[in-house]
Amino acid sequence: MNIVKKIAKKSKLVTKIYTKMQNNNVEKIDEIVKDYYSSSNGQKVILIGHSGGTGGAETLLKNMIKEFRDQNTDVVVLVRGKGPIIDSYKELAPTFIIDTMEKTITYIEKLSKIGYNSAISNTVTTGDLVPILKNNNIYSINLIHELPGVIHLLKCEERAEIISKDSDLVVFPSEYVRDKFETIAKLKTKSMVKPQGLYMVYDKFNKEKSKKEIYSKFNIPKDNFLVVNVGLGEKRKGFDIFFDVAKKLEKENISFIWVGILNTEMEEKYSEKIKNMKNLYLPGFINNKEEFMKYYDACDTFLLTSREDPFPSVVLEAFNAERPVIAFKNAGGFQDIVRDNISGYLVEYENKDEIIEKIKKLKSDEKLRLKLGKGAKKISKEHSFKDYIKVLKTECSRGVKNGK
Repeated sequence: MNIVKKIAKKSKLVTKIYTKMQNNNVEKIDEIVKDYYSSSNGQKVILIGHSGGTGGAETLLKNMIKEFRDQNTDVVVLVRGKGPIIDSYKELAPTFIIDTMEKTITYIEKLSKIGYNSAISNTVTTGDLVPILKNNNIYSINLIHELPGVIHLLKCEERAEIISKDSDLVVFPSEYVRDKFETIAKLKTKSMVKPQGLYMVYDKFNKEKSKKEIYSKFNIPKDNFLVVNVGLGEKRKGFDIFFDVAKKLEKENISFIWVGILNTEMEEKYSEKIKNMKNLYLPGFINNKEEFMKYYDACDTFLLTSREDPFPSVVLEAFNAERPVIAFKNAGGFQDIVRDNISGYLVEYENKDEIIEKIKKLKSDEKLRLKLGKGAKKISKEHSFKDYIKVLKTECSRGVKNGK
């Protein structure tokens, strides 16, 4: 039986103990962790997240927990905020909310004393914890998934500086992201480039069946070409661009689906307009994996309209479904794998007319779509999430062994 399934039952008891202690304001993290991993001799790693939301970083962390556990690692999760995904973290590993600095310091000190001597932080927002980790002789790895626009938006320039100087290892998903990070904070520590790979592996695609189901659900004419994007509907992800492209092609037999909820700004600006659109559909957030994958399966091409996106998993998910991707140049690390005439097309930044040109090109040439789809599938196979976690585990072991 999968190790994650084995521990799921046990985690409910641990969560119950944790909740009881939390209610009594006596969160004995060291006792809970020792009880949870009483018979394990696996490698010990702390995973640190910034929130309990349902965004890409939080979902990535959830899958990191799963894979670390599958690879015999005693994981403890520290998260800076509460949210809907926390319960699923607790089903996989002991998880604790560090919503005060006092609590953060106490937990890290206690974990250090029971053998947790390496930590992996999932976003730049937790960069201010690096000195606390170092003070407790914990080897710190920081994963950077943010580009400058987001770092500035979150006012995390100082935290980026701390990471660049004091983290033991900084890991970037692409050279593009590393280069952009250095426009904010010049690296003075060890770094490496390693894409996180495809964590949502799926191999039950049936395009004809999925197409029939999705088209029927939204009353899409059966001969229409289908374009899909996935993510939070916000300006950074380019929902407005996606909408404008769909609007311009409203009289063509081309349909568009955005899988994900809209943020407040986009909801207020576009909700009424969408109601009057005949070729744009929004199914909202889809939690069920089988249902979610049907959208990749049913579409003919994937349109990534992000203005800034480091290395979104949705590109590899589309590639895994053998779908070509259209995206912008100079918008993220995905340009390393979205290659012209191999796995899709990169168009000039925010150029809607060029997007439309590429959509029409793919629509008119099925042989080309199939060729690009095969190229995309080949690239997706080169990006293993299991290998990504193995590399992180190895780096943790090496850092601890060298006393770094």
